[in-house]
Amino acid sequence: MDVSAYLVQAATCQMAESDAIEEHFAEVDALIARAEQTAEGLPVERDSEPAAELTEQERREVQEALGLVQGPDRQSRRPGPAA
Repeated sequence: MDVSAYLVQAATCQMAESDAIEEHFAEVDALIARAEQTAEGLPVERDSEPAAELTEQERREVQEALGLVQGPDRQSRRPGPAA
C-alpha cells in the first residue's frame, strides 16, 4: 500500500470512528442542548458569593469543575466540530 492509499484508509477509518462516537453520544448532546435552552431563560448571577454552607475544599472542587466546563477562556463556549 502506498502512502496516499494509507492516508485515505486512515482518514476513512477516522471518519467512521467519529461518526460512531457522535451517534453514541447523540442523546447526551441533545440533553445538553435542552439544558442550555432552559438555562437561557434563567437570570444570570454575576459575582455572587459562594454558598456559605460549602467548605473551602468544596469551593475549590466547584471552581475546578467549572474550569473544566468553561474552558481556559472562561466563556462557556462549546468547541466547534472537529476538523
